[in-house]
Amino acid sequence: MKSAKGKNLYVSVFSNFTTDSHGVINGRQGIVYDHTERTESDKHKDALIQHLKNSNSDLEKFACMMSHDLKTPIRGLVTLTDWITTDYTDKLDEEVTEKLELLRKRASGIVDRVDGMLRYCRLDGGKKESVEVDLMKQVSMVIDMLDVPNHIEIAIESQLPVLRALPTQIDQIFQNLLSNAIKFMDKPRGRISIRCTEEDSFWKFELSDNGPGIEEEHFDKIFEMFQTLTAGEESESTGIGLALVKKSVEVHGGTLWVESVSGQGSTFIFTLPKEREKLGSVKSDQLAIA
Repeated sequence: MKSAKGKNLYVSVFSNFTTDSHGVINGRQGIVYDHTERTESDKHKDALIQHLKNSNSDLEKFACMMSHDLKTPIRGLVTLTDWITTDYTDKLDEEVTEKLELLRKRASGIVDRVDGMLRYCRLDGGKKESVEVDLMKQVSMVIDMLDVPNHIEIAIESQLPVLRALPTQIDQIFQNLLSNAIKFMDKPRGRISIRCTEEDSFWKFELSDNGPGIEEEHFDKIFEMFQTLTAGEESESTGIGLALVKKSVEVHGGTLWVESVSGQGSTFIFTLPKEREKLGSVKSDQLAIA
């Protein structure tokens, strides 16, 4: 419809016949419901969503291009440093060798950060189809791929479900959390445990370790991009891993947080919604993985 001033109106009309006392139709009545504001709001929202999709597509293309353009010369620098170190071993003193190694590490760190940013930008659950993932099998495969030192034990202490998810991102969640626990373990006998409990509408996962723990003031910081608790030259971390974990969990509709006491270990907790879930068939006596 159009108003008297020519403005477009979006309406719904609900009408019905009227009858007299004998049941004979004698007229018609109706209600006109004006939903112009809602319709225009929906159109505006749809336009914004399309704009965001286009922007995200452009951002991913730009990220891919920048990733290639940045990594190529930096990798060349790493290669050149390795050549110098190898070809002039007998001519370089200890201080120069140490500085070349520091240069190589920092250049390699830049490549790792660029790769991490690219993975972060590409985390978009809407572009991929979720499938049924048997977490018992998936997590076991992730553990098998990790370089776990002999003094560290990883144990799956409860049944893990089968749920609909994006397998690569599930791998990323567990791989990053487990790798961090292994990397920062400071105990002569390290133990990392994985547990899962069933709640009303979601699965709750807990990954605990007996490592150094985290001060409460850093609980939020560790999930931010490029934030590490080991500063300066001592750190080989890109500061992207936990940010990727957080985004991967959120892409699946879950939440992530940490509970920890400094010196006594940490527990990373995250939830994943229950959608067409099934319990795996692995028996409890098959859960421990050393």
